[in-house]
Amino acid sequence: MNKNQKELKKRLDELHAKINEIKAEREKLREEAEKWKSERDNLNEEIRKIRKEIADLKKQRTETNRKVKELKEKRNSYRKTRREKVDELVKLRNELTELNKKRVKKSIKALKEEIEKIEWKLQTTPLTAEEEKPIIEKLKKLHSQLKIQEKINELNQKIVELKAEIKALEANAQAIHEKMTETVERSREIHEKILNLAGKIEEIKKKADRAHEEFLKFKIKIKDKNDEISKLYEKIKEIKSRIREIKEKEEAEAKEKVMKSIEERAKEKLKKGEKLTWEEFKLLAEKGVI
Repeated sequence: MNKNQKELKKRLDELHAKINEIKAEREKLREEAEKWKSERDNLNEEIRKIRKEIADLKKQRTETNRKVKELKEKRNSYRKTRREKVDELVKLRNELTELNKKRVKKSIKALKEEIEKIEWKLQTTPLTAEEEKPIIEKLKKLHSQLKIQEKINELNQKIVELKAEIKALEANAQAIHEKMTETVERSREIHEKILNLAGKIEEIKKKADRAHEEFLKFKIKIKDKNDEISKLYEKIKEIKSRIREIKEKEEAEAKEKVMKSIEERAKEKLKKGEKLTWEEFKLLAEKGVI
């Protein structure tokens, strides 16, 4: 092995050592890239879980808002019915006021008893037309007063019932309103959770984006190392080719030297008339000596 070959072999060893060094650096870069990739994937998985939680909360919020709407309609229905009952109560009270102006101090019982007495008198006492006329007029008046008293009693009873209905409607409307308020608060709480989780996603996404950027940076560095290694392998290939050329040249020179020696020996034999070997004969024939 000549000096050039030794230098080239030394250069090959240096290049292989450099490649191993770069490979070790590349492995560290791969470990770092994998760390960032793992962090990015974990953060993205966390985002996926939070998004699912938000989707579930949105469903709950939609259902809660539906209940709020339903309760509101029910409450408004009670309030509308109550207003109608109040209007009816006002009318009954006005009617009662007018009837009270026409009422007498006698009770229904007293009026009925008086009517019965007069009717009995008309049935049992022989009276002339003139005598009957004032009695019948009085009877009509008593019947009219009785009707007024009965109507007043009827109105009073209706008023009592309406008041009870209005009170019940108020209680029902208030109960539903309170339930609706609670449901609205629940919807608000859910909405707050959604906003908080959405904010959390933004924070995690920033971290995930940063981790992805770091991962890409290391991927670029790894690619640079791969390019370095490829270039060094190209140099190794060139050096090996150069060594092969030198070796082939040396072998060719050595062969030429051997053939020259054989040729000279064969020519000497030929001069002396000695017998040639087949190899010697063939060589001299190729040279045109024979």
